[in-house]
Amino acid sequence: MKCEYYQAYLDREKIWFVVGMLRNEDHLCFERTVDKITNLFEFFVPVGNEQAFLYLMEYCIAQGYVFDLQKKPELS
Repeated sequence: MKCEYYQAYLDREKIWFVVGMLRNEDHLCFERTVDKITNLFEFFVPVGNEQAFLYLMEYCIAQGYVFDLQKKPELS
């Protein structure tokens, strides 16, 4: 399955809230921590779920839970 790749920083106080929201939606994405010090996360989003993922991320950005969301080049 083809996935889009994103990275973003999460507010330390809201990490569990954001992760919980994402995991509440079946198979929306797979997330993991890249850097525990800076709270950098990466997200692997199936192409068919990208619109729903971005909708949730826009909400989290507006609330100040997520910062600097960036779509990265496809991983090989």
